[in-house]
Amino acid sequence: MPEAQPEGYSPTIKKRALSRRLREAREALGLTTSEVCKQLAWSPTRLNYIEHAKWVKPATDAVIDLCELYGLEGRERERLIKLARDARQRGWWRKYNDVFTNELPGFEAGASQIQTFESTFVPGLLQVRGYIELVTRAAGIEDPDGIRRHVDARIERQKILTRDEDPCQMHAVIDESAILRISNDKIRAEQLRHLLDMTELPNVTVQLLLIANGVYPTKSSEPFVYLRFPDSADRDIVYLETTVDDRMLEERDELDIYAKRFSRLINAACDPDRTRKHLKQQIE
Repeated sequence: MPEAQPEGYSPTIKKRALSRRLREAREALGLTTSEVCKQLAWSPTRLNYIEHAKWVKPATDAVIDLCELYGLEGRERERLIKLARDARQRGWWRKYNDVFTNELPGFEAGASQIQTFESTFVPGLLQVRGYIELVTRAAGIEDPDGIRRHVDARIERQKILTRDEDPCQMHAVIDESAILRISNDKIRAEQLRHLLDMTELPNVTVQLLLIANGVYPTKSSEPFVYLRFPDSADRDIVYLETTVDDRMLEERDELDIYAKRFSRLINAACDPDRTRKHLKQQIE
């Protein structure tokens, strides 16, 4: 049986750290990817998957081969092999591959801070069961078992905000239209109460962009999630969900654009206290 992992453990983050360290070791020697592939008789695709954390289950034999080529020995070599083994552990979200088609839950599980902007939906980490069912049906899923799996998966995902050890810090900016779109009065009231309850947590901040306040300063209403990690060596990630695909941005210029964008949205939104008052008014 796999060793039990502490709350907040994320094999996705372990895999990313392993890939980063192996890439840094290659670059420190001045080796190109072509030179590595030639010496190990690997395809370029194999090394690319390793260095960009795209491998599904990191293979220890591949890590050992790279350590030998890069001259990594002793504790450093042992650490990398352990990272490979840890990264092979099965995260809870793997049980829901039909619900989650990307690594976002794994990155969320390892994040220390999450900043999110939503213009159409209530953020997934703050949704109640009734609302999850509503949006799941709106996405065209009618099978009761399928709906149940979507609900269970999303509720499980939310535990990062309430875990005992180092709960994730979340700051959400939500366009009020996301709430007004909830036509079911019972579900809207339940969702509003939940948002209000979540703002009682010291690690959760919610701000609303009120329709009455007019247009807010942004070039696009595109939703995004900005994730920060406890290890400073792990670069931030911006997650974008589009009609065509899901994207993970981590180039510094891209991160800077979204960090500034979120700052502008914070300034345009109601402050947390005013947001709480507005939520209470909508419930009453």
